[in-house]
Amino acid sequence: MANTSKINGFFSFNKDFLGFVASMLCAIHCATLPLILTFSALSGLSFLANHTIEFVFLAISAIIATWSLIPSFRKHHHNPMPLYLVALGFTFLVSARFLPHGFAEHFITAIGGSIVAISHILNWRLMKSCCEA
Repeated sequence: MANTSKINGFFSFNKDFLGFVASMLCAIHCATLPLILTFSALSGLSFLANHTIEFVFLAISAIIATWSLIPSFRKHHHNPMPLYLVALGFTFLVSARFLPHGFAEHFITAIGGSIVAISHILNWRLMKSCCEA
């Protein structure tokens, strides 16, 4: 049985699409946060800089990555590259939590979120090629 309800379309509901969306939302959040905070005094969006929101993004992304990538690796394609990429991405994300707020933190977090998203795209492509063969 495949990892997806429709293996042909990435944008149909599947675990990798869900992981991709969560990771990209995290990357967008961290990349645009400095700009948003510039205007937050006017619009009341300062709550977006809350560490709780950042940890929720991390937790949701980690749960989805585990739910999607590990079963796909074990049952289907046996290619560890998506797991290596997600580990690298989460290393960036967690490491950025120890940096002071600023450009470096947001840049490293955006890179980490993008790497996690790429791991889901790669997993989807591996699943697609595996199930078509």
